[in-house]
Amino acid sequence: MEKKFIELVERDSVSELQAYFADMPEGKPLDIHEEQVLLEYFSPLAVKSYINRFRFSEKAEKMFIEKAPSELRRQYIHYYGLQKGTERFIIDKNLTEAAMDYTETRGFEDVNYLLKYGSATIIRGHLRENKLASDSQLVTLLYHENKSLFPAYIRHGRFISDVVQTVVVEEHHHEAFRALTNYYYGQYLKKCRNGHQSYDDMLKKGVTGVFLSENIQLKVMDSEDKRLIEQMILTTPLAVSVQKLMFERNYGPGWFKNHAEHLYGVGGYRFAPEYEKKMFKLLANKDLDDCLTKFRQRDDVSFVQMASVGAVTKYIKDYWLSDDAQVALVARGNAELIEKLISRYTPEHGMCWQAEVKLVEIGSKETIMKYTSFHSMCSEALALLKKKSPETLADYYTKHAY
Repeated sequence: MEKKFIELVERDSVSELQAYFADMPEGKPLDIHEEQVLLEYFSPLAVKSYINRFRFSEKAEKMFIEKAPSELRRQYIHYYGLQKGTERFIIDKNLTEAAMDYTETRGFEDVNYLLKYGSATIIRGHLRENKLASDSQLVTLLYHENKSLFPAYIRHGRFISDVVQTVVVEEHHHEAFRALTNYYYGQYLKKCRNGHQSYDDMLKKGVTGVFLSENIQLKVMDSEDKRLIEQMILTTPLAVSVQKLMFERNYGPGWFKNHAEHLYGVGGYRFAPEYEKKMFKLLANKDLDDCLTKFRQRDDVSFVQMASVGAVTKYIKDYWLSDDAQVALVARGNAELIEKLISRYTPEHGMCWQAEVKLVEIGSKETIMKYTSFHSMCSEALALLKKKSPETLADYYTKHAY
């Protein structure tokens, strides 16, 4: 039988080989020598005819995988898969095209072997199609000599547990940490865009994959690694415990400015009220609070009390103040700010009555008259003005009827 088979292969008679394979008894494939002869001559039609009925032995399978054109190789893999030895053969010989065919049909089963011995190209192809099954595999990927693999895995949106994130932080894997936090930052912006979800919503729902957990944030702070901390500051809404630590450890205003410029107010994210006030004051003292004028303040009272004149001026150009904030701004007693506030109003829209009373209480005659030149005052403010400056009240009635 072997002699006849070899003669058919040598004659390259595809039709005769196809008939030969069709007549072979079920469960009795070619022996290893015959398989090798078939694969050495390698007529694709003949080989296809054979694999339609029989699977190769492991030794022949390795030869086939290395020599077969992609389409035929995929057909074989799709139907039979690959034996463990063949799978490792692909990895050991770095057969990148065969690896791609395998990944896109069945996929590597011995992932631990792949991660330990595979080339970056083959591993990258596997990770495009598959998630890793355990933290230990992720850590192995993290340690791979090609440092781009772990960040690439993250960019595919794969889950990274706190266990693995702890390794990243404690062992100072800067590129991996940057990839993780940049990915989270992008996801956070997507989720809160157009009010889809707020920061508080995400906290309540325990949404993952959008910012570092409080536990990991604290580990970053305790790492005392400037690069890790800076990256977190630029990309991560901070837990209250971390906000507290920043003040306890005397972080400079530049850290808060960077954080505010990138994250503050996005999706409703804010510091806790007590730490927000501290941040306002710290930034204002260094005239760095312009970064706080790009969004509506949750606590505009504290803002107008503590922010720099320039920042408050810029803020009130874009946002109407709450009644309490109007009073707080006037009570601050800065003539420039009061005049800027007055300039925002029209005959149809004036200050709240409490702010008018405060204006009469502490404002100069000139400032009061700038306001009353186009807007009337409430009865409480006029009663106070009568006591404070009758001549200013008289001027008021030249513009506004009794």
